[in-house]
Amino acid sequence: MKKVLSLLFVALILSALLITPFYAAEKGAKVVDDNGYLTAEQKSSLTTKLTQTGDKYDMDIVIVLIQSLNGKDRQDYADDYYDYNGYKNDGCLLLLSIEDRQWQISTKGYGITAFTDYGIDYIGSELKEDLRDEDYYEACDKFADFADDFIKEAKNGKPYDTNHTRKTLFDYVFGIGVSFGIGLVIAIIVTLTIKSKYKPVRLKAEANDYLKKDSLVLNKSHDNFLYTHVTRTRRKSDSGGGSSTHTSSSGSTHGGGGGGW
Repeated sequence: MKKVLSLLFVALILSALLITPFYAAEKGAKVVDDNGYLTAEQKSSLTTKLTQTGDKYDMDIVIVLIQSLNGKDRQDYADDYYDYNGYKNDGCLLLLSIEDRQWQISTKGYGITAFTDYGIDYIGSELKEDLRDEDYYEACDKFADFADDFIKEAKNGKPYDTNHTRKTLFDYVFGIGVSFGIGLVIAIIVTLTIKSKYKPVRLKAEANDYLKKDSLVLNKSHDNFLYTHVTRTRRKSDSGGGSSTHTSSSGSTHGGGGGGW
């Protein structure tokens, strides 16, 4: 009988571990790295930045670096890690599986609004170069900056999306260059057109010499302003792509996306 009870007890423990296998050593930690991919100073710096952003918007922004997914789906892993580690109902988690070379962003609550499908793809594309170079701190630091910017933009009523894309420095410089080039071309065309129509006039001795005889006869002139009619048409704005959602194993609604590098 004791053997049966012992086996049942072990079975219950194993079942519990299978149901909630993603508890961090420090529950609620903002940066989780149990394999030393980040230095202590880097973890501290990231923790400070993520905590400040989270406190500002009453959300949890989390970064988790693991060695391997061990065959688990990256979306399920990220969702479950967020759900089973005591994080707030509003937040976002970046998962980096180093050996699998996979990244995943899981969003919950207001995080789904702030990080649209477009925004998640954008962030992933911006992190790939650093991840390929194994510069994990730089990738994580960029994510922390993106999180602050993306949430702030969403709080202002304009989350980054297909109808409100995030501009990079290159975009601004390119836009200025194109505008300058177009303006220069237009100026040259106008100048050449005016020059082609210009006919030089010989210098006259007196001002009256520039007038043709009887060419100007002005008896009476007046203007009557009657009315003006203006038609205004409302411009329809395209709706953004928004965020796709799914249900995690805990029954919570999550958004997110990911890929490889």
